[in-house]
Amino acid sequence: MAETDLPGLRDADVRAYLDDVITPVETGWSPHRNLFRVYRLPSDCTADEVDSALTSVLALWGVPELREHTQAVDRLRRGHPVAVRVLSDPGERSVHRAAVAAERTTLAKVVDQFLRSAPGMPAAAVTALVRQSAGRWSRPDVVAALDQHRAVVREPASLDITPDTPRSRRITTALADLGVAGLWEYLTRRLSSGGSDVHADVLRDRRAQLRTRRGAGVEAELTVLKIVEQALDEPDGLSSLLRHEFLTELSVAVLVGYQEVSFLAAADPQRCVASGLPRDPETLAYALWCRRVHRSDWESDYRQAVADGRLHAALVVLSSRRLTGDWERVRDALAATVDRVAADLAAARELEDTAPEDAAARYLAADRELTDPAIKSGLRRCPARAPAEVSARAHHDAIVITWKESTSTAGLLTYRVSRGGTVIADDTDALALSDVPPAGVPTSYAVQTLRNGVPGGMAHSEEVVPAPEVLDLAVESTLRSVHGRWRLPSRAVGASVTRIAPTGEIAEVATPDGAGFDDTAVVPGVQYRYLVRARYPGQAGKPEDSAGLVVCGECPGNPRQVDDLRASLSGDTVELTWSRQSGTPLVIRVPHDGVAPAPQVLRAADAAVTGRVVAVSDTGRASVPLADLAGQRVLVPVAVSGPLAAIGPATRVTPPLEPVIGLHARRFGPQVVLSWQWPMWATDVRVVWRVDGPPTGPLDPQATVVEISRSAYEGRGARITATLPGEHWFGVSVVDCGRFGPMVTVSSTRLREVRYSVRRAAWWRRGELLVAVHGPEPTPDIAVVAKSGSRPLAPEDGVEVLRLPALGPPEPVRLRVPRQLRRPVFLRAFSLDETVALAHPAPHLLVVP
Repeated sequence: MAETDLPGLRDADVRAYLDDVITPVETGWSPHRNLFRVYRLPSDCTADEVDSALTSVLALWGVPELREHTQAVDRLRRGHPVAVRVLSDPGERSVHRAAVAAERTTLAKVVDQFLRSAPGMPAAAVTALVRQSAGRWSRPDVVAALDQHRAVVREPASLDITPDTPRSRRITTALADLGVAGLWEYLTRRLSSGGSDVHADVLRDRRAQLRTRRGAGVEAELTVLKIVEQALDEPDGLSSLLRHEFLTELSVAVLVGYQEVSFLAAADPQRCVASGLPRDPETLAYALWCRRVHRSDWESDYRQAVADGRLHAALVVLSSRRLTGDWERVRDALAATVDRVAADLAAARELEDTAPEDAAARYLAADRELTDPAIKSGLRRCPARAPAEVSARAHHDAIVITWKESTSTAGLLTYRVSRGGTVIADDTDALALSDVPPAGVPTSYAVQTLRNGVPGGMAHSEEVVPAPEVLDLAVESTLRSVHGRWRLPSRAVGASVTRIAPTGEIAEVATPDGAGFDDTAVVPGVQYRYLVRARYPGQAGKPEDSAGLVVCGECPGNPRQVDDLRASLSGDTVELTWSRQSGTPLVIRVPHDGVAPAPQVLRAADAAVTGRVVAVSDTGRASVPLADLAGQRVLVPVAVSGPLAAIGPATRVTPPLEPVIGLHARRFGPQVVLSWQWPMWATDVRVVWRVDGPPTGPLDPQATVVEISRSAYEGRGARITATLPGEHWFGVSVVDCGRFGPMVTVSSTRLREVRYSVRRAAWWRRGELLVAVHGPEPTPDIAVVAKSGSRPLAPEDGVEVLRLPALGPPEPVRLRVPRQLRRPVFLRAFSLDETVALAHPAPHLLVVP
């Protein structure tokens, strides 16, 4: 059956489909907005109607009348799978029906705003509305919306528009001064002449009546009579003045609405006749309504036509109106361009049979200036040459398609690549691409040359069978065998496994279920490679295998201990090296308590007792940040092989011995409290001190020595008892396995202490106190200070109430606290010699209530 002999298909149906669907799609309308129209279905269609429409419309796209509209048909074909899904599913079809109804309602509101009760819209206004919608609505949508409002696409009648002139402005001003609404009212009511049928006798009689009167109104009416008399001497008479006045009134009525314009146009038929306007009031009202509401900007129309390449339409715009000199030159140049392009098209038509490439070049040159269907038709008659060769080869899961570029030279050459009826790449300038077709199905590819988007010659590749690899391939080892598992791709019928030993020996491994293997013929400690290929039916009963994936497997033997782990510091990182064991990863652990376990072989699950993991590597080298060690120094190598682990001899990080930071000494009587900041790796320090001078080092034989651990320092601090008077020197250095770091020193002086007492005098000496200094050593100058409310902190912090000179009387000295000091009063004695400190056995007794 020929394509044009489709059942139930008439030429009218094709033309209607072209107007309703193809043309809107070419102008930017999105077909997915109304699939019912695209597939010629009622909105309440049934499932049987949908199935029939999906088949018949798909065949309709192939008829010769529609085949030339390549861009629109290709867009419809690309959207066909989505349309099948939406229309075939009742739920999605219902949602789409609601969306289409909502669009119709919205468009009806928009059209109602344009109409404002008018009986129609001109075609240019419909086109402008479609263009403004940017693909949301098409011309059939707007026509349907007009039909809902009982309106049609209707062209207005032409009107002879009289321009505004100085005469019309003068008579309007004079009539306003006269108090008359307009010239028509003046002629019909003041002169009673019956409209524009006025003659000189009437004007002469009226002028004679006005000669006996005076005033501004008389002068204004004389002006009107003079202008009317002048107009009667012209060919059009008063028609031009009356027409300008009437059209002005109608234009103002447009602001109110179409009903107002229609009412005003029908109010006085004689006025329409006198003004030289159409007798039918609806024709007049619609013509003026369209002129004012749907005003045509011919310059914009011209520029838009030139921008679109529609030179004939642009020439029609310029030829249909009077032009100034500059625009006449533009029109003449445009006419010359149109004639030249037409001659080039005729020449190209003659070259199609003898020199198609030259003809195509001429068509393309014309296409840069002109938009004409004849150019596309001519390019189709001069197709670009097909690629010389197309090849397709399987690569992993995909097919790589390559081709040689076309030998054609004219135009922009691109390519369309398709697999069967599926377009993989459209309008590409590459010469290779990849595709993932259904697995195991013989597939061929077609590459078609496009010249500026126009299809040309096509070349085909040989058939190739895509063979994807197995999925999720994984290998596990036990003490006695190697197990492999995978998933077969779609259409695969099985798999083959080849074992490759380190010696190069090859053996086939059975795959009973096609999804895995169990290889027991292996030697522990030997690493094997396994090549796994997916198998497909192929062609003519000959199976086809994929390229294959390679994995390694090894049955673990007893792991070997790593006994040469070496550690070195490099900045903030510990660099570890050891002798690498093939296929056996080494886990570096840090014991929690810093005590390394003895070398041994145990289960891999029990290796966690050796501490936390800080590094894993099978390259014989690893780096561990110092921060990960958290101050620990012991590193244990654990070699893991299957279910077993071998603990090797531990190594100890030997950090540089750094000095302590911020050493400070504070004295509390005979006690000296030392404080410092520990270096990162330090765990013990040695403290040495002596009286006669700084220690010479951590091993100074003249110094007293004590070692303090970091944990003891954090718990109790560092307290040294130094009872001898004089200057004490303290030195602190880090200790690590018999090595000493740099020593830092600090000094603290022990002052000579003298005791004193303050007690009450006899009861009969009320208010007196006795101050006495005790001790065999000479006493310094002493000042006794009193202060109200709080204990004095310095000699100047209060009132000096007593001064005892050095070597003063051994007996107590009497003291009386001044009465002006507010009670309670605190007393304290201060030595005026910096080398002597005064001490009271009970400072709480130094309070005078």
